[in-house]
Amino acid sequence: MAPDTIAALDSGDIFRENPFPQIPVVRLGPASDLGNPAVRGADSGNAHISTPLIEDLQALVDDYFAPPAAPGRRGRAIALVGGFGLGKSHALRRTYQTVHGRHPEAAMWIVDEPAQDMGRLYRDRLRGPGDSAQGRQAFEELVRDYYAYVTAGWVGAQDDDPRRDTLQEIATGLRERTLDPDKVVAALRYDPEVIHADLRGTLGEVTEHRRFATALALLLEAPFRRMVWNWLGGEEPAEPLRERGITEAIGPSGGGSGTAAGIDRVFDALAVQGFLHGRVGTAYVLLLDSLEKVLDWPEESRRTFMDAFERLVNIYTSHGGLLVFCASPEGLRALRPSMHERVVQLWPTGLSDEHTRELVAKYLAASGEGAAAGTPATGPFEEEALRLLHELTEGVPREVLKVCRLAWQLSEEPEDPGDTGETGETGETDDPEDPDDSEIPRALVVREVTGATVLKAVRQLHEQVSYRQVLNDVHEALDLGQWRIASRDPVPARMSRSPGGLDEVVHWLSPAPNAYLAVIHTRSVLLAGDAERIAAHVQGLRSAVRPGRFEALLVVNGLVSQALQDRLGRSIGSRPLVYRQDGFAQSVHEALLQLERRLVEEQREGDLAELGERMRRDLEQQQTAHLDELRRALAALTAEAQPGAAVPPAATAWSAGEPDGGVAELPVPVRRRFRDALAMLETVTRRVAGRAVNRRAAATPADLSVLGCATLVRELTEDFRGAVAAWARSAVPGAPTEFQLSELRRICREYECAVEVLPVHLLGGAEPRHPLTPARTVEVLAEEVWGSLSAAGVP
Repeated sequence: MAPDTIAALDSGDIFRENPFPQIPVVRLGPASDLGNPAVRGADSGNAHISTPLIEDLQALVDDYFAPPAAPGRRGRAIALVGGFGLGKSHALRRTYQTVHGRHPEAAMWIVDEPAQDMGRLYRDRLRGPGDSAQGRQAFEELVRDYYAYVTAGWVGAQDDDPRRDTLQEIATGLRERTLDPDKVVAALRYDPEVIHADLRGTLGEVTEHRRFATALALLLEAPFRRMVWNWLGGEEPAEPLRERGITEAIGPSGGGSGTAAGIDRVFDALAVQGFLHGRVGTAYVLLLDSLEKVLDWPEESRRTFMDAFERLVNIYTSHGGLLVFCASPEGLRALRPSMHERVVQLWPTGLSDEHTRELVAKYLAASGEGAAAGTPATGPFEEEALRLLHELTEGVPREVLKVCRLAWQLSEEPEDPGDTGETGETGETDDPEDPDDSEIPRALVVREVTGATVLKAVRQLHEQVSYRQVLNDVHEALDLGQWRIASRDPVPARMSRSPGGLDEVVHWLSPAPNAYLAVIHTRSVLLAGDAERIAAHVQGLRSAVRPGRFEALLVVNGLVSQALQDRLGRSIGSRPLVYRQDGFAQSVHEALLQLERRLVEEQREGDLAELGERMRRDLEQQQTAHLDELRRALAALTAEAQPGAAVPPAATAWSAGEPDGGVAELPVPVRRRFRDALAMLETVTRRVAGRAVNRRAAATPADLSVLGCATLVRELTEDFRGAVAAWARSAVPGAPTEFQLSELRRICREYECAVEVLPVHLLGGAEPRHPLTPARTVEVLAEEVWGSLSAAGVP
């Protein structure tokens, strides 16, 4: 039995070699990542599953290569946009394998990632047709075809030449590749400037065409062929090329002023080489990975790269090329908005549960661990392990593979010699009676990977930063904002830690009196039970802090899924903050500022609620004090409305008084407004009393509410009138001082505020021959009084 196969024995299946890659990262550079044959131990792995991203990208590539291929091939630019580990580079590698396998005639350039030193990248890392003898030969044939294409255009355009028919036949032969363009040019004595003119007319705004036109013309001449290829490969031009105007390398290395120039020259080279293929109707492809790396460059280099890249996209889309690049969402946003309309965007998502299982099975099969008959497709992984694997990684392929590898390692155990009964690697048969048998190292095998092991693996992967380091970053955040530490903990010390000590309040902050912010540290939140434990702990702290105001910032040193983040946000009132090494102190500071603003807002809302409650109690007390008087007044009015009834003294006293309330000092318009308002309130009272008489029953609760409101408003209006009259007596006649006007404004504002909190809408509609309702009358009374007195002064 081979050591890397599965033994289906009575004791269960045994799995030996870890089939999952140590670093599951795809790069478009090493042959192990680009080659079709599987390479054992490659970082990128060898398994492939057909995800929606792969299918959509494959459909677009197939559409690009669909006939008719020439002329008029439609160019296309495709962006694979998403976060890290979602399979963008893997999809790009599949594109390479598809094009390389199905369309070997297509020219292809590969950039594994942008670099500021584009000259070095162009020379050492950019892969293109010039990397192989076959590619160079194909490119030389392409240049010859291009010569034929351009020469045919010039020959066929000579309509005034007496040799027109012959020239047309020559043009047709050139287009069909049956005639040698060099011999045609020599025979017809055309100037080689034709190729310069063609490049100048098409690429004049894109590239420095003359250097490339000269190089392409010399490429077909044997003495210069090697020199031109060396220059096209990024080397400094040889002296014969310098004599002919090619004085600089395509991509000068080094920083400084040469960096921007190097970026432009490299993209010029890619644009010209791609243009040549498009000009003669040949497919050409550019694959570029990790565009977001440009975002970390200095401003000048980043702007130069983005401008050059956008020009290259225009060349590919306008002249029949296929450009596929990977970028983060931030990298895509760095492109101009107009670019987004010319690029097809594909956004990968996490794997589904089914695809996660398929990925595990494919890696087992690729390594030979799933080859035995009767072995389950997912090998030693239990159902619970697979469920947790998908749930905790959210289907991100890179995370799935990392957890699988570590969970496999944690599940390894020494192989029992009785499992095989075969000769071991030492060449000796295992014998339990041999005293030296225990010294023979036993192979490690895996029988099962449980859900508990997956949980342990996830914790190890995501809890690599120590508790002390997290606290140091929190301390830095407190220093950054000079946060006020609470002079004492608002809860007993035993409540600061949850049962088991998994969650702990590391700081109590007091940004305002009787307000507290708790910074709570916890490990990974992986299961619903973890979230419930944390929620119970926070709710216990909230109850203990009452009646003070309380907010909590949960700092998670590890992993918490988006679903559990949402769940915790609902239960504790704020979303948890997951520890990240870059800029975490600033993130904590900003989160604390948000919670502080929430506490201040809660305090304001609480003060308003308390004020409203106090006003409600005061109004209830006033209404209760007037209820008896209202009932007596209603009885008196009812008796007055009946024939022959005597008016009780109380009712007469209630409605008696001077017509103007003894405010003769006020101007006539102001006195009239007070008189109209009080008369309207009196009418409301009598109307309610009349309804009670007609029903021949006691007043209803609704009637009492109207009477209560009318009585309170009447009392406020009379007090307002008295205050205005007192002000008029003390004010300077004709010219009140600024202080006196301020006092009048205060009196009017107090009346307005008092009326606003009363249900004056209960007072009813407008009376006949009066445009305003009772409610509107008292609402605008203060404004009318202020307008009259402030404009006219005091009589």
